[in-house]
Amino acid sequence: MKKKKILNPIKITKPTPIEELKNFGRKIKVFLKRDDLNGLLISGNKIRKLEYLIADARNKKCDTIITCGAAQSNHCRTTIAFCKILGYDCHLFLRTKDKPEYTGNLLLDELLGATIRFITPEEYQNRMEIMADYAKSLKGKKAYIIPEGGSNEIGALGYVDCMREMAGFIKKEKVEAVYCAVGSGGTYSGLLLGKKLLQVPVELNGVIVCDTIEYFTNKILEICTRAIDKFNFKIKVDVPDINLIDGFVGEGYGIPYPEEIETIKMLAKKGILLEPVYTGKAFYGMLKDMEKRRYKKVLFIHTGGIFSIFAYARDLI
Repeated sequence: MKKKKILNPIKITKPTPIEELKNFGRKIKVFLKRDDLNGLLISGNKIRKLEYLIADARNKKCDTIITCGAAQSNHCRTTIAFCKILGYDCHLFLRTKDKPEYTGNLLLDELLGATIRFITPEEYQNRMEIMADYAKSLKGKKAYIIPEGGSNEIGALGYVDCMREMAGFIKKEKVEAVYCAVGSGGTYSGLLLGKKLLQVPVELNGVIVCDTIEYFTNKILEICTRAIDKFNFKIKVDVPDINLIDGFVGEGYGIPYPEEIETIKMLAKKGILLEPVYTGKAFYGMLKDMEKRRYKKVLFIHTGGIFSIFAYARDLI
């Protein structure tokens, strides 16, 4: 099978800054990679993946994008916003148990003109088949299906770019560890590929916000293996390369807990906004984990998602 060259992404973002978290009151120095600042409607980690995924859709002459996520999915909101910039039709399959409230990301999906289909958690287990059948029903359209979170070997390339942006800083500042949230596996996979490709001397720690370590170990290994094969990367990724941290999911995906809420409020007082689905859990998990490891300098990937915070007003006030 012929190896593919890395895609040229559709770049609509610029490199994001790295900032030190000031007045933190701890001996460990914490830096933030501010991927929450790479745009307004396109803010967060999902846009890095979409710059490659929609480039692939363009190369395949597609005119319609189909993707999926939870009702407050940052990925889905970013996808419809990107589609509006480039003139693509966008169809979203959103997971929900009950009739959702139109706030946060869901409100933006509606305002931006996405075609929305709500499906149950049970139906969501077969989301790829559902989207594939739906794509066939769109007569006169050529659809491109993006998996949950944009997390596959193509989307992961966006976080190879992110590691490339951070590599010099990590080496100069002697940062010992990078932390990120793990909710669909693509961000961590890209960072791991970038770490290997660029030989960045840093530990990569992922705080899972749903599912299990076993699930994400397999998912990340699959994404990395597919990327290595597809793009002929001269590296190897094995299970020992994957370091995932459990214990901070709480009762489940998108369900906040008191320690997480207090962490969000603490960071807000310092001008940094986290949210309850990904970054709140990941940052709290980092705080508990980094003390055990006795790091001196760490870097947290702020993956954005701020619009979802509006759906959690009752929990935060």
